[in-house]
Amino acid sequence: MSNWTPASAGVRDGGAKESAATFGERREITIAPYTETPLPVVTSPAPTSIAVTLYRAPDRPARQPIDLDNPQGYALVTETRRVTLPRGRAVLRFEGVAGGIIPVSAVVEGLPGGTVEKNRDARVLSPAALVDGTLGNRVTLRRTDRASGIVREEEATILSGPTGGVVVRTPNGVEALGCVGLADSLKYRRIPADLAAKPVLSVTTDSPSRRTVTVRLSYLATGFDWSASYVATLSGDRLDLFAWTTLANGNGEGFADAEVQVVAGRLNRERVAAVEAAATRLQLRCYPLGTTTSDLRNEQFEMADEIVVTGARLERAPPPPPPMVAMAMAPAPPPPPAPENLGDVKLYRVPSRTTVAAKGQKQVALLRQDGVTYTRVYRRRIPIAQPIDGGPLDIALRVRNEKADGLGIPLPAGTTALYAPRGETALLVGTGTMTDRAEGETLLIGAGSSGQVLVTQTPLTGRSARLTVTNARAVPVDVELPIGYPGGKVEGAGLARIDGIPTWRVTVAPGDTATLDYRY
Repeated sequence: MSNWTPASAGVRDGGAKESAATFGERREITIAPYTETPLPVVTSPAPTSIAVTLYRAPDRPARQPIDLDNPQGYALVTETRRVTLPRGRAVLRFEGVAGGIIPVSAVVEGLPGGTVEKNRDARVLSPAALVDGTLGNRVTLRRTDRASGIVREEEATILSGPTGGVVVRTPNGVEALGCVGLADSLKYRRIPADLAAKPVLSVTTDSPSRRTVTVRLSYLATGFDWSASYVATLSGDRLDLFAWTTLANGNGEGFADAEVQVVAGRLNRERVAAVEAAATRLQLRCYPLGTTTSDLRNEQFEMADEIVVTGARLERAPPPPPPMVAMAMAPAPPPPPAPENLGDVKLYRVPSRTTVAAKGQKQVALLRQDGVTYTRVYRRRIPIAQPIDGGPLDIALRVRNEKADGLGIPLPAGTTALYAPRGETALLVGTGTMTDRAEGETLLIGAGSSGQVLVTQTPLTGRSARLTVTNARAVPVDVELPIGYPGGKVEGAGLARIDGIPTWRVTVAPGDTATLDYRY
């Protein structure tokens, strides 16, 4: 009769031995635990060429400057990289992408095996991430006496952090970092393996063979913006119009020697939340809340100005360069290329490669048109029937955006500055703003105000009012007074609608007066 023994149920961890039921004998088999073989990793540290197309913040008015701390526009970044892929499945890491990358927008072209998976690594090297990645491990605590300058080091273990304070265990006990009156800093033995010095986008691909390929990575990123600044210089009855474009990059990553383009106009865009950092900003707090000392002032300390990794001090990033200032009389660069149609919006190319610096801004030439004709008008927006007693009128240069008048190109919204030459220098005459102006439209360039051309408004009975313009100058003046708002119901002799607003246009002779009665 055979000797039969049932097998034990289950599989033990660690490759434990397991009995198997047999007839006539006992056998032992070893089942190894399942382990997933890590995929080979290919790292692309930087692109060989890069192009950046900037889009303006959609809700920022032309008169409002760019928020340099938090630009609200975005950009399309296209990078070309050369990588060598192994045969089979592998992870390809793109280092140095913009920190504001929108991962779902990323498109990778040129991979022979296509893209299997896509990841955005949010664990970027920072003081908070170092603390977070070293919890439970030993570090070296460096302490400097502020009075004597004496430095001493001791071993410590990080117990908690980085938010709500950092708690360490030292030979003297458990304490909160930065709360003993000394200048504390931490020296780490190594950088945690999952931390990257630059933002990383990684994709999983499956190559049929080992080969070197050229890959193009395109993605949208937040934290960019651009604006136009027009400088007009009077030259007799003509003006020379030059425009700068200010490029702003709020990301911590710069783009050197890039092909740069800007897009004017408003695109339909849904706001997408940026990828949050894996560890928030490092906080050092001395008094935990909810204790008997919680009524004391809650002090917060900034981390000491050094974070030492393997004994080497990390240098601080240099401050961003100061903004460039457009000089009216400086020699202008050659005219940039003409704008191109991009659907219903316009694309402007920067003629030469330029660097979009990290956390900085710069100005490059946008367009240049010399010998543009203009007419001088005196303007003021008139509120319906509100009393005005001898109010001054604004001076504006009216320019028709027509080729016959020396212009005839799409003009993006921006600020304007008008200069008049005086010998070898130029004096500022006036500033203003303008909205996007297509070819065939009219634009106005602010040129200050006049105390010699005045307007008076007197309310009358029966929902009517009277406008009176006086000209104390020795030359005739063209006056343009928009009344009310677009679509307003205002009636009067000689009124025309300009941009949807009832407007009184009149030429007033030297020393003369003009009057208009209107109903509303």
